[in-house]
Amino acid sequence: MLRRVGHDSPVDAQTALAEARAALAAAAERLAAAGAAPEQLVDTVPAHRALGFIPRRETFRRTGEGFVFGALLVTASGNVFAPGRIARASRQVLPGHQSESARARRELRQRLLDARLPEGSTVVIDSRPLPLGDPAAMAAERGPLVLRDTANGAAVLVRWMPTAGDDTLRPLDDYLAERLDLALGTLTAARAESEHP
Repeated sequence: MLRRVGHDSPVDAQTALAEARAALAAAAERLAAAGAAPEQLVDTVPAHRALGFIPRRETFRRTGEGFVFGALLVTASGNVFAPGRIARASRQVLPGHQSESARARRELRQRLLDARLPEGSTVVIDSRPLPLGDPAAMAAERGPLVLRDTANGAAVLVRWMPTAGDDTLRPLDDYLAERLDLALGTLTAARAESEHP
C-alpha cells in the first residue's frame, strides 16, 4: 500500500475525517473573513395544531448559518450538509401575470420573512447533515461527500453531481480550493463594481 505524503503510514478513516472537518472549517472561515454573507439554514416546521386546536401553518425554524461550496454546505465549525432547496427571503413582487410556480416561489419568500429571516438573505431549506464523525456511515454515504479507501488509505472525496458515479469523485482539498477561488473572485469583482459603478 502506498504512503500518503507527510504520513508514515496509510491514513486511517478517523484521521481523514478529522482533516476533512478542519479543511471545511478553514474554507468557511476564509469566506467569512473575506466578507461573504453566510446563507441561513432552516428546517421546515410542518403545519400543526398548537394546544391541540389552534391551527398553525407550515413555517421555518432557523438552525444556523453556513456557506455553499457547490455541492456542499459548510458551517464555520466544519459541519457539512447536503444542501436542500435554496431561496431568498424577500418581498420582491414582479408586475403582471405570473405563473403558478412564480406565485409559489413568492409565497415561499414571504413565509421565510414571516419566520423572521433577514430580508434579502439567502436561505437553505431542509439541508441533510452528513455524518462526518462516523467513518462507517461516511463509507456508506451516497451523497456529495463520501469516505473511500484509496491506495494512500482512507480519503474524503466529493461527488460534485448527484448522479455521478464513484469513478468521478474528486479529492476534497482540490474541490474546496477551486470553489474557494471562485467565491473569492466573485467577492472581489462585486467589491470592485460597487466602488466603481
